[in-house]
Amino acid sequence: MKGGGIIKRLKFNYDLTAAYSEEINNHSFSVLCIPQDTQRQKIRELDISTDGGAVYQITNDSFLNKKLYGKINAPHKSFGVHISGIADAGIDIFEEYTDYPFGAILYKAQTELTRPGESLTRYHNSFSFKESDGVYDRVLKIMRDIPNVFEYSSGSTRIHETAEGAFTLGKGVCQDYAHIMLSLLRMEHIPARYVVGMMLGEGSSHAWVEALCKGYWYGFDPTNNKLVNDEYIRVSCGRDSSDCPVIKGSFYGGGVQKQSEFVSVEEINEKD
Repeated sequence: MKGGGIIKRLKFNYDLTAAYSEEINNHSFSVLCIPQDTQRQKIRELDISTDGGAVYQITNDSFLNKKLYGKINAPHKSFGVHISGIADAGIDIFEEYTDYPFGAILYKAQTELTRPGESLTRYHNSFSFKESDGVYDRVLKIMRDIPNVFEYSSGSTRIHETAEGAFTLGKGVCQDYAHIMLSLLRMEHIPARYVVGMMLGEGSSHAWVEALCKGYWYGFDPTNNKLVNDEYIRVSCGRDSSDCPVIKGSFYGGGVQKQSEFVSVEEINEKD
């Protein structure tokens, strides 16, 4: 351990369900909800199951996230993925930077979801950084200020909301906090990536940011205004939320689709 504090052993359960008002068939799906080993965490146990007789495989996507993909040919009106396991979290406080599979320049570029408009540009210009402020200090100041100007409000934004749109509205969810922080960091020319995972005490998946500081990826959670520590389990990362969709797929039929997820993360000890 390189200064990661006390390692927590976390038991996690992730349940994803998609229900359809009409039967579907020839259903191909792709799901990003499998945590994997990193410098921060070690997955000690992992159990995966699916509903509906799905045949699936596990591979890596272009960002090296673990992806479960497969197909169900028979007619069905619901589909579910259930993942549980144990993770040792907080093994380290950062991850070392590598050019593979993408270099840092990819995470410096704004995307359709993070590109700033007038409101975010004006907010960025309000920051006064000292000449002595390093990259880490600037990232920390930005994270700590966002909760002063942005309010958490469940259901206030749509799934494809932009950082500019959410910031102009003044409220949003963890995805919006992360997109806003990404936009600000990229205006500072700091490489930063969007992260999806699970957090101790959360009832759903969570989103935060990792910024590249002196050759290492450090985690920052603007929603909770805290550094990512041993209470977090990372699942996927990318340029923004569009690179980390929990589920994608194609099928025939379906009618109205309703998707739900439930996440539980609890700390355990050796006696549990």
